[in-house]
Amino acid sequence: MDNSFWHKCWERNTLGFHQRDVHPLLSQYFEQLTLPSDRHVFVPLCGKTLDMAYLARFMQVTGSELSDIACKDFFLENNIEYQKQTLGAFEQYSCPQLSLLQGDFFQLSSKAVDSIDWIYDRAALIALPASMQQQYVEHLKTFFSAQTRLFLVTVEFPKEQLNGPPFAVTETDVKSLFSGYNIEYIAKNEIKDKQFAQRTFEVDYLLEKLYIISLEN
Repeated sequence: MDNSFWHKCWERNTLGFHQRDVHPLLSQYFEQLTLPSDRHVFVPLCGKTLDMAYLARFMQVTGSELSDIACKDFFLENNIEYQKQTLGAFEQYSCPQLSLLQGDFFQLSSKAVDSIDWIYDRAALIALPASMQQQYVEHLKTFFSAQTRLFLVTVEFPKEQLNGPPFAVTETDVKSLFSGYNIEYIAKNEIKDKQFAQRTFEVDYLLEKLYIISLEN
């Protein structure tokens, strides 16, 4: 799965992965997990998710997104004026509370992003096949510092019943990918109607799970 796959999704407007509302696990748990000192959240592979507008109510948001269409659409659909400038290999779309860095996440240096208190991943890890997940996580780890916490939402279903994306990520997978990190399982959301974003899946079960992940002290 290369960059052209995702560019074509945006060009063709085949956005079954885009959720039209703020994710329920985010609205239910994020605010109560934050600290008064938290100032900045990073959203890798962000698309045009409304979750960023929700997060911007609490702190500065930086998103990383491959598609320029997604970046423009986020601001246009939310009626937010933005500025655009070139930062090295990336195009930056920004307003006072939010900045989107358009380009390849795997080429983004953590030095280009201010100190991060939270990383929000609702649809990045699960968008990648198992063969790419460890590469993604290893790069994601470079954005961690002592105070960083990852708000990770995964999806689970019988892997043999559905070819992704999204790709099922189990608790065992999470523990393997983030070996040596603190992993706290917070909540589970059983999706009884099998409706995931804009798609309905024919699977025996469909679960979302929330984990908070941080560096070991």
